[in-house]
Amino acid sequence: MKIKKMMTVMLVLTTVVFSFSGCAKKTVEKTDSSSSNEKISIKYWVPFTPNQYIKSLNESEMYKELENRTNVHIEFIHPAEGQEQEQFNIMINSKELPDVIQNYAGEYKGGIDKAISDGVYLRLNELIEKYAPNYKKLLDEDPELARQVTTDSGNIYCFALIGEDRNEPAWWGPVIRKDLLDELGLKQPETIEEWENVLRQIKEKKKIEAPLVINKKGVDGYGTFVSAFDIGPGFYKKGNDVKYGPIEPGFKEYLTLMNKWYQEGLIDKDFATRDRKSREALITSGKAAAFITEYGLVDQYIPAIKSTNPKAEFVPALIPALKKGDTVHYRVVNNRNGGYEAVITSSCKDPARIVKWFDYAYSKEGYMLFNYGIEGKSYTIENGKPKFTDLMLKNPEGFDYWTVVNKWKLDVGPYLRDYKAIPEFTKFDLAAMDTWTKADDDYVLPPTTLTAEEEEQYSNTMSDIETYKDEMILKFIMGKEPLSKFDDYVKQIKSMGIDQMIQIQQNALNRYYNRKIK
Repeated sequence: MKIKKMMTVMLVLTTVVFSFSGCAKKTVEKTDSSSSNEKISIKYWVPFTPNQYIKSLNESEMYKELENRTNVHIEFIHPAEGQEQEQFNIMINSKELPDVIQNYAGEYKGGIDKAISDGVYLRLNELIEKYAPNYKKLLDEDPELARQVTTDSGNIYCFALIGEDRNEPAWWGPVIRKDLLDELGLKQPETIEEWENVLRQIKEKKKIEAPLVINKKGVDGYGTFVSAFDIGPGFYKKGNDVKYGPIEPGFKEYLTLMNKWYQEGLIDKDFATRDRKSREALITSGKAAAFITEYGLVDQYIPAIKSTNPKAEFVPALIPALKKGDTVHYRVVNNRNGGYEAVITSSCKDPARIVKWFDYAYSKEGYMLFNYGIEGKSYTIENGKPKFTDLMLKNPEGFDYWTVVNKWKLDVGPYLRDYKAIPEFTKFDLAAMDTWTKADDDYVLPPTTLTAEEEEQYSNTMSDIETYKDEMILKFIMGKEPLSKFDDYVKQIKSMGIDQMIQIQQNALNRYYNRKIK
């Protein structure tokens, strides 16, 4: 699904290395027109990917309608694609700031709290209390959400994409060919043992080249298969204790299993070198029987494989457990704070008015505008429910929904988002969400924050650890290193400082739970 893919790309950002020394507080005379409706204009910096239909959010019909309702004009500033980090650094160092910065604000050297103490970003606690009743209500009702928009020092710092559904379902998990299962008289596998039996029979009786396609690193980042061994793929928590999955005994069991499957030809022999294009060709050509992905991509694979094999059918499978009845504790999660965070800078002359403007996106009227657009144009109400018009679904210019979306509504950004506000989910999508969400997610770490000192130590040490770990995983799976050397591998990672990294993550988790929220 595109939103999730975008979220994956945009939330995993590199640490800013530009020096912000001398970025002293800039005095800007503040006004308060919160009780007025006079026209104001603000500058809003946010990355944006243009297309044939909309080149900039300045062309957005939704934002034009928002301006009519709020009398706030937005001048959007979009950094050049691929240069976002560099242009953010230059902008901060120049001290010539827009009123609002979205997405990259967390890349300020030293973190959000330092940006606030340096007088670059505004602390929003008091402003939200006074001028943002809709946003405040969401935070008051959900302590976990409140933690996710609050720093370790207690500063509420942003307006964020907030999922309307606190329990938004999983969007990532295992997929298998149902037609092959039916032909072999097999049930969908639920345990590791059942998976092994299914893969073996598919290999032997159906002569499938790659019964299972796995991540090129050998471990699924969202824990599929490795979570069966009661661990996470990286850092995870058990209770309130942070652990590192790749050095746990369960990880040796996982590697032993993958090595066995690799030797038997049950997993793709070229998994370590496949790029996305090659992987998708394997799946859509019918040469693979099972794989791990997001449901939105499966919707693209179905017509491709049916063009050569009309009987082919993909179905979602449960995230496997080790034994029948075991609970899996790690899967993809959707934090209530979905990212796309917008901060107000010290250059803003009328922060009260801008806070009110942001708050509109979390109101009932704003919810409809941001999720569905303009009634009578991008959607109509049928049987009491919003339904997108042909302008969105069968655009007269021949563009698909994902091309036109940001001209008439907002795909992602700081507002109360309904994940269902897209064209109808397919039968596969609905089944996938239901199936994959049956796994638990209590081992997944919440979105914690490291201090500047921790970040410097962590980034240097973990870079080396991750490189060594990734190399050894492939060697273990492919048999280039015997599993008898797993203990030596663990000792090496410990000598590289993993225990200190676990402690850093533990300290961050403790601070997260101790954040000052109402």
